[in-house]
Amino acid sequence: MQALDRLLELVCRELGASRAWVEYGSTPPADGLSAPVRDGWRLCAAVDDVSEEASRQLEDLAASFDRVLLEAVDVAPTPATPPEASAALRHTLDVLVERVGAHAAWVIDERSPIVWGASKDGAWLTDVDQARTVGATLGEHPPSRVVGWTEGQQLPAPPSELVPHLPLIAETAQHVPAERLLVTWAAVAHASAQATPWSWDRDPLHVMVRPFAAIYRVVVLFEGEFSPLHAETTLTRALPVIERMVADHPPVDPTPKGARVHAFVRPDR
Repeated sequence: MQALDRLLELVCRELGASRAWVEYGSTPPADGLSAPVRDGWRLCAAVDDVSEEASRQLEDLAASFDRVLLEAVDVAPTPATPPEASAALRHTLDVLVERVGAHAAWVIDERSPIVWGASKDGAWLTDVDQARTVGATLGEHPPSRVVGWTEGQQLPAPPSELVPHLPLIAETAQHVPAERLLVTWAAVAHASAQATPWSWDRDPLHVMVRPFAAIYRVVVLFEGEFSPLHAETTLTRALPVIERMVADHPPVDPTPKGARVHAFVRPDR
């Protein structure tokens, strides 16, 4: 534990933190910063400065000393359960969305109907098979035209393969904005079929898809102006963290349980 203790001292010194610790739980601390480690574990720091730069600095320290942290959590009693693991992934996606200025983000794979993880505003997507099936029939038709078909407007006839899905689109669009719904479904279908990085503009919406671990995809939806370079850099840095979380746990119901915090707490300086 000496290496961990030195790391906690370094965190306090570099961030001017009054306290640094490693904890396990489904809810990040409300009074400081945290950086995900693995399996629901976090490196935390109690700081007055909760700026984005300070948060990035803590994440950099967690990444640079990941071996120290992983060795520490490996010997700790970790009551990891699927809901807590899912909550950690959801938190990571929420942070990613906030950092890149996106609306929502999801983790899916190329075959199954399961959403492995979703940010808060992406919780409406629950059936990837459905999204895949309908999305594959949308082609390049603009969402406004698809909505017109669902409303029976006088338009050129829709593709025959899309017609059976128009009632489902109309029903789902009562709960999710149609443009968001259709662009997301089309992106899921394309992401499932393509194992290379992919971006798609549907002004004012934009989608970034990045594959990892052969079969998985991170899908990020933007609904306004954003910096592609910043988004690409941030997403690239987040992928190893997301991959560890997905690889270690099965997909589960994302409803979180109360936090459980464990050991490795450094006294206030």
